[in-house]
Amino acid sequence: MVLGAALAPLIFHAGKSMADLPILDGYISAVLKRSDFDRYFNRAILLAALICIIPLLRSLELGRNSLRLFSIKANPFWKSHFLGGFFLAGGFLLLLGCAYLALGLFECENGFDLRMAGKFMVTALVVGLLEEWIFRGMLLDAVLRSGRTAIALLFVTFFFALVHFLKPPGTIDLNDADVKLTTGFWMIGQIFIHFGNPVFIAAEFATLFAVGWVLGWARLRTCSLWLSVGLHSGWVFSYELYRYHTFMPKRYS
Repeated sequence: MVLGAALAPLIFHAGKSMADLPILDGYISAVLKRSDFDRYFNRAILLAALICIIPLLRSLELGRNSLRLFSIKANPFWKSHFLGGFFLAGGFLLLLGCAYLALGLFECENGFDLRMAGKFMVTALVVGLLEEWIFRGMLLDAVLRSGRTAIALLFVTFFFALVHFLKPPGTIDLNDADVKLTTGFWMIGQIFIHFGNPVFIAAEFATLFAVGWVLGWARLRTCSLWLSVGLHSGWVFSYELYRYHTFMPKRYS
């Protein structure tokens, strides 16, 4: 958290400066421009987790093989596991979204955009591969070498939920000009306000924990990352696609 808070303002100002570069795609440039500090903060926290996992593995004194995933085996069914997980997770999430539309909890906002769907697919694949390699790959493999399977799954799932839970409240409205080198540390204080709200913890943290548990179970069951990558990517793709094409009426927000 400390490293992420220190990196967040630097990444924020770098992203805003790069937004005007002509070599960047129009979509990337638009995302860099419209993204608020809280989104840069979230990415900085994930980057810090990626950086800090290296000394964590080294601290376990695993030697030269500390970055090798011993509990991962070759998966001859990797295609079916990946595609099955993707369509299972993404399909059920979209079905649930359709039910919300039928109940009037959400309403359609934009027509279907194939280009945006392609961008969401790229995002889903990158997020799924990266996060599964970090959490269910490197971290879970390291903990499995020093503890029982159930304890390792519980620890990694809790850590996964905690990292994603460390996000700023949606009510924060921070202007770009107000972002200073200490803004990341101020944001940490705002985040811990969440822990005083039991409803928020039940709704957000419990959901993240359940998702992490399913992904971890899939990884242990198959001794491979492909099923968990497919599940993770399917959830991210359907979530982004649904969020882009729908909105929640003010009477429910």
